[in-house]
Amino acid sequence: MGLPVITVPKYKLTIPSTNKEVSFRPFLVKEEKILLIAMESDDEEQMTTAIKNIIGNCVDNTLDIESMPMFDIEYIFLQLRSKSKGEVVDLSFECDKCKKQIPVQVDLSAVKIQRTEGHTNKIPLSEDVGVMMSYPSMQIQKTIKQDQTDVENIFNTISSCIESIWDKDTVYSTKDHTREELDKFLESLPDNSFTKIQKFFDTIPVLKHTFELKCTNKNGKSKKASMCGWKSEKTLEGLGSFFV
Repeated sequence: MGLPVITVPKYKLTIPSTNKEVSFRPFLVKEEKILLIAMESDDEEQMTTAIKNIIGNCVDNTLDIESMPMFDIEYIFLQLRSKSKGEVVDLSFECDKCKKQIPVQVDLSAVKIQRTEGHTNKIPLSEDVGVMMSYPSMQIQKTIKQDQTDVENIFNTISSCIESIWDKDTVYSTKDHTREELDKFLESLPDNSFTKIQKFFDTIPVLKHTFELKCTNKNGKSKKASMCGWKSEKTLEGLGSFFV
């Protein structure tokens, strides 16, 4: 006779880039173990692999995780974390005025993907020529190399994110062309056309949460000491910001 198994609840979330609804379960001890080992390693690649494996384990639907936009992956993981460890995370920030720590509780259920108005994947570069872009993914992130310059990695990322190029007569799938041809295309662009592609990356949807930070620490140890009172707007952006 087998050992008893505890039934875990199921939840639903909507993938930001596709609006597709998927169901998932919270972390089990095995996922917690995967995450802790990756965090102890302090290795970015191992952490990325851990997140991929945890999402694959916990989401019921079959997902091509490596090809998903990174903001989708960050959002899904945040939802898994909130249902597994609690929807409130305790963070701390230094006050700019008194330099003491300000404890803050962030409600993860309130954290959403923020989109820039006017952002689009279809980018006209001239009257006749344009590009269709995809979002950076885990697969693309793996092409970033530590031994390359920032400029080289930027060009690698841009080239990897171009799905197709069109002119007034034809649509050219980048799958049918070499990286060398893509690099040559990018290098031939006028500066104002290249700026339009850069704007696409600058306005990519992002996991983001803004709130008011207020310091209630006392100026001194006496009971009559005044409160610091420093206030500021704080923005958390990207998955790592919620687990510092």
